[in-house]
Amino acid sequence: MNKIKALVLTAGAILALGGIGETTVHADTPRVDMVDVSNHNGQMTAPEFVYMRNNYGMKAVATKISEGTSFHDYTAPGNIAAAKAAGVYINGYHFLSSTTVAGAIAEADYAVRMAKADGLPVGAVLAVDIENSYQLSMGSRMQPVARAFENEVMRAGGYRSTTYTGGYSSSVSPAGEKAWLAQYPYVPTSAMKLYNTEHAWQWTSSQRFASSYGRFDASILYDNFFTAGTDKNAVVPNVTPSKPVINHPSSNHSAIQQFKKAGNRFTAYKSFRVDKIAYVNGMWQAINYDLAGGKDASWTANGIPLAMLDNVTRGNYAATRVGDQVKFMRGYNYGTIDRYDNASNGAGIVEGRYGMIWYNANALLNK
Repeated sequence: MNKIKALVLTAGAILALGGIGETTVHADTPRVDMVDVSNHNGQMTAPEFVYMRNNYGMKAVATKISEGTSFHDYTAPGNIAAAKAAGVYINGYHFLSSTTVAGAIAEADYAVRMAKADGLPVGAVLAVDIENSYQLSMGSRMQPVARAFENEVMRAGGYRSTTYTGGYSSSVSPAGEKAWLAQYPYVPTSAMKLYNTEHAWQWTSSQRFASSYGRFDASILYDNFFTAGTDKNAVVPNVTPSKPVINHPSSNHSAIQQFKKAGNRFTAYKSFRVDKIAYVNGMWQAINYDLAGGKDASWTANGIPLAMLDNVTRGNYAATRVGDQVKFMRGYNYGTIDRYDNASNGAGIVEGRYGMIWYNANALLNK
């Protein structure tokens, strides 16, 4: 969280990969699977989370709920509602002040009351954030304190829990449990997989999004701990891509011939139904059976990134659902066909950074 950056800067350069200070965020960074927010980021909105989801593949949000036994983060209710509307998993965290088991239980009870009032769903994660210098100096002696908090939020609220702290201070996390650890290399790359035996690695506090003001903490998730346990309709879980299938074979190649006669140009202004939706290959995608050529479509070959689509049914301010009507965004709704496949009646279009997407030529002609 935001405080851990200031804490480590005052403690000196104690992280092996260059410190938790200013991170250089660039194109080749680890995944942005989860973003955590608090009053430091201001009140977040559903369109902001939708943008992060569609353009960065964000799957989960962790919002600050409380601190000690008297501080309640005023942005938590709105952040939880916005994350739900955006169709991403929502979790919470509590900034711990105590160094005793009794104190941790009292803080956990307070955190549960606030989380329930804010609308955090039962089964979500309510993590304990341990980063005060007087706590970190205790090392493993903090483990019973952290465990007491985790056990109490489960007993009192039905929430799952884990410990968030810096990678250098992981000894405060209960032994035998997976944690959520922070360490910010100066130049993080996608090849880095720090702490990959834990639930998550928070690799930056400097992630920026065009949809939002300021900087954000971003984490890569190594398991489904932060994307499980709540409403299964919130988002569709990851789907393993199947063997590529272009389209159903067809003996009718008249659509391909019409495209060729038109200089391979196409337009696709009409709306179409979302028949399937999933997070695959690092992005949210939709499939329309007609455009894909059938129900055995491949996410790798036929999936259309949601970032290319406008939602006609509910606008771009809420999560796209199966059954919604969508259409190609301006810039993607016209262009040139790059490749044909007569055997499958396929028309392939290179959609910028998303690569080649295959469409059934007949269906594309009708759009």
